[in-house]
Amino acid sequence: MRSDRIERLLKLIQSLQSGRAQAVDDLVKLTGVSRRTIFRDLDLLTRAGIPYTFDRANKRYSTERTTLLPPVSLTHAEALALLMTTRFLRSGAQAPDAAAAESAALKIESMLPAALRDYCVPLVEHTEIRPAPASDASAVAETIPLLQSALARRKKVRIRYDSYYEGHVLDVTLHPYRLAFIHRGWYLIAFSELHNEVRTFKIERTLELKPLAEQYEIDPAFNLDEYFGHAWLMIRGDRRYHVVIRFREKVAGNVDEIAWHKTQRTTYQENGTLLFEVDVDGIEEIAWWVLGYGSQAQVLKP
Repeated sequence: MRSDRIERLLKLIQSLQSGRAQAVDDLVKLTGVSRRTIFRDLDLLTRAGIPYTFDRANKRYSTERTTLLPPVSLTHAEALALLMTTRFLRSGAQAPDAAAAESAALKIESMLPAALRDYCVPLVEHTEIRPAPASDASAVAETIPLLQSALARRKKVRIRYDSYYEGHVLDVTLHPYRLAFIHRGWYLIAFSELHNEVRTFKIERTLELKPLAEQYEIDPAFNLDEYFGHAWLMIRGDRRYHVVIRFREKVAGNVDEIAWHKTQRTTYQENGTLLFEVDVDGIEEIAWWVLGYGSQAQVLKP
């Protein structure tokens, strides 16, 4: 068997062993091969006696951790990346349960072999992480576990929600689809029975939450990337705009070195300015971003 296929099968096994159910598209993205190849690899795992299950309702593959490979040994780079990730969670407001993040980080560090720990810990201690300002996740520390439980058991929830968009408090029954940390805070993407469509709710604006006994099904056609479309951040407008901005020399390099949006294109001009082009659904979010650059940005289109 070719070494690249062996490596791909190991990735596939480790992904199934992670404890998180995987859709075919997840496995395609992980391995970089076609759906047909993934199905062939899954068939090979079956013939090799490595069991997995397929949830037909959710169209996802999973397996018990104990049925596959033992935990893999971490390389120096992998261990360092893991510790840096836990340090990131401990340093900012992104983790809804700071105490749990701290405890997990200490446990991971304590389980590392001495040689790895001696290599990684000094590097981590001399690395400073200062995340961008964000909402205080402790405000949603009690709500997120309830939503996670509802998602896992596919149970509806009833919330009282202080809606900035609608200007008053809503009482609404939701079918949770996704939890997401976006830009500066935690959000719930859910089907709203009140609005009869999928909507985004900022979790810290939830005044009350009541889990319900009634079950629901996530629309199999739902895709988070399609839901957000080409929004600049997360608010998708009613139409798409081709935006062209000229940034002056003073900020051109700063703008160019950051991946702001999946559609951006940048071109330096002979005078040192930067043309920044992007296609966005809705213009309000990007307008606030441009205003932040003041006189250093000139909007050419629209």
